[in-house]
Amino acid sequence: MLNPAQEEAKNTVEWPLLIIAGAGSWKTATLTARVEYMIKEKQIPISNILCVTFTNKAAKEMKHRIARTMGISFTGNPYKDKWMPLIGTFHSIWLMFLKENIESLWYKKDFVIYDESDKISMIKNIAKEEMNLDEKMYPARQIAYNISAAKNSLITPSAYSSYVDSKFKEIVWEVYKRYEHKMLKNNALDFDDILIKTLSLLKNPEILNAYQEKYKYIMVDEYQDTNAPQYEIVRLLAEKYRNLAVVWDDWQSIYSWRWADMRNIINFKKDYPEAKVVKLEQNYRSTKVIIEAANKIIKNNKTALDKTLWTDNASWEKIVFIESPDDRIEASTIAKIIKEKWHPYKKNLILYRTNGQSRNIEEALLREVIPYKVIGWLKFYERKEIKDLLAYLRLIHNPDDIVATKRIINVPSRKIWDKTTEVLDMYRENFNLNYVQIISNVAEVEELNNGAKRSLAWFYDIYSSLFESSKTLVVWELIEAIVRKIGYEDYLKEEYSKEEKEGKLDNIAELINLASAYNGMEARESLSNFLDDIALITDMDKIDEEEDFVTLMTIHTSKWLESDRVFVMWLEEGLFPHMRSINSPAELEEERRLMYVAMTRARDDLYITRARERFTFGNYISNPISRFMAEIPAELIENYKFETKNNYFTTSLTSDFWSSGIDISSPKLKPRADNDVTSFASWDRLEHPKFWIWVIVSLSWELAEIAFSGHWIKKMNVKIAPVKKI
Repeated sequence: MLNPAQEEAKNTVEWPLLIIAGAGSWKTATLTARVEYMIKEKQIPISNILCVTFTNKAAKEMKHRIARTMGISFTGNPYKDKWMPLIGTFHSIWLMFLKENIESLWYKKDFVIYDESDKISMIKNIAKEEMNLDEKMYPARQIAYNISAAKNSLITPSAYSSYVDSKFKEIVWEVYKRYEHKMLKNNALDFDDILIKTLSLLKNPEILNAYQEKYKYIMVDEYQDTNAPQYEIVRLLAEKYRNLAVVWDDWQSIYSWRWADMRNIINFKKDYPEAKVVKLEQNYRSTKVIIEAANKIIKNNKTALDKTLWTDNASWEKIVFIESPDDRIEASTIAKIIKEKWHPYKKNLILYRTNGQSRNIEEALLREVIPYKVIGWLKFYERKEIKDLLAYLRLIHNPDDIVATKRIINVPSRKIWDKTTEVLDMYRENFNLNYVQIISNVAEVEELNNGAKRSLAWFYDIYSSLFESSKTLVVWELIEAIVRKIGYEDYLKEEYSKEEKEGKLDNIAELINLASAYNGMEARESLSNFLDDIALITDMDKIDEEEDFVTLMTIHTSKWLESDRVFVMWLEEGLFPHMRSINSPAELEEERRLMYVAMTRARDDLYITRARERFTFGNYISNPISRFMAEIPAELIENYKFETKNNYFTTSLTSDFWSSGIDISSPKLKPRADNDVTSFASWDRLEHPKFWIWVIVSLSWELAEIAFSGHWIKKMNVKIAPVKKI
């Protein structure tokens, strides 16, 4: 049952439409109902509908809802569900366009997608081998960031010359030009290229017209997060029939660091002055208390569109504010609350500003034996064993992929050393050949000795055999064949401990399991589609909603999630809002939007925490409380009571806090410890702010060996270590 605003959005079809949607306003349900209405009531062919989302999770949810409302079975396999409208992320849909037309851009159809590590590897090679640059002066990651910024601002290598105003940018320009040349030679695209090359395709009038005729009705979710190339692609596709509906929530625009451009709303209004505007302001997710607090915070931003989120949901509890004496107690208190609330653990979501802030809470959860998963650290597809096997698949798919070739040409070891690959690189540059072509005629390479030639011939035999297998084996069978052919299990046994080897074999088994979803496809097609989908997968796609664990992640990552109970940590000036934003009004407003996003992930219970002191690099540091706390009305806050042996103590916030404002001066640094070394002796018991209770097992003047739980031994300088005898 849709509310009046949702109904209006659903029924507006033959017209440009701007849906201004608040958090939890059922915009996905509205878009789903709109698709159903277009198909059932307006008799619009399914093939004419295009829905663009920002996450695979959102796309999958929309497909499931459409299938359910239309009473049609849905397998979840995009290659089998051809009856569905085209629904997917910007990158997945544009990748499909590229697969159909990329030869017009001088690429081959079997191109591959380089991930960030592949990209960095290539830039390092250009900087070091071709330009002899000092890595410390010109870090590859910084160069890569600048190239990505240029692409997302639609600045080509040739146009970048006009932006060169420093030696560093001159270096970026030169690397950028070489990088683009090598990517074409390798028949590879990076993540940014998926957008840039699609835009290049649509500059071709014939190709553009074909897609305009095919996709006459376009919907775009999270439009506030679009960057310049995304905006241009959508504009070109929609300019003929103008049946474009976009969902916009400026209050949740938190990706400027990914080049999202909020000015696109101004451009939209210029491009479509006749557009109807519909506001979805009713929240169906959170309690009244949470919504009122979130509204109060976000209204402090000056550059927000006029809307007010409201809800009919019950108020439930106040927001709980936990002001802990230190960061250790902050984390242990959260773990204690989760333990007391008991199962299921999956009702709990813990959020923080940056990835590095997860350590304390992880340790606290471990102490309480609470299962958890951190989303956003080492990703499954970045593990060495997974990247090795994917590199073999990529090389079998695209022999021009030099990054994949170099990764696995000597894995497992075949005694193919750097001098050998230097000779191959020389032939590659001089004769415009890939490694496979050179190695297939290795006998003619006079610069190599017989041992190197035998090693390369061995590698070529492996490659040739696996390439032939790829013509008949679907991708999961091909992975198994690779593991057997190269002796990868023996390699892991030699290189790693038994426990590490078993863990890596488990990861490989999971990769094979994931690849089995492509069964039933033609062998080479299964390989191509598997590699495409792997390139686009995110951590969010790997959350198993059936497992019972506490989820930890950054607020940026959490945007498309919700949970019954949410903890937002580190609410201190310089931490959240981040130090970099405090002197920039625009960046400070984005930090406030980030706080709004964090709060509106909660359905029922919201906890906000801060620590009066944090232990950092050997010192205690005291940060002022976050200004965002002062923006929440006092009547919506309940201070957490800490239990002591005899009674309770509470946080120090009173009504004076909200009336008098807060101190946002610089953090106060406690002096480093200066202990009397003569007061320590062997077998003394010590308390440490991070490691809790320790025992000195040996002491040599200032240097002590200290044991924790009788197992872990750490060496510390007791003069300056933050320890005290107990």
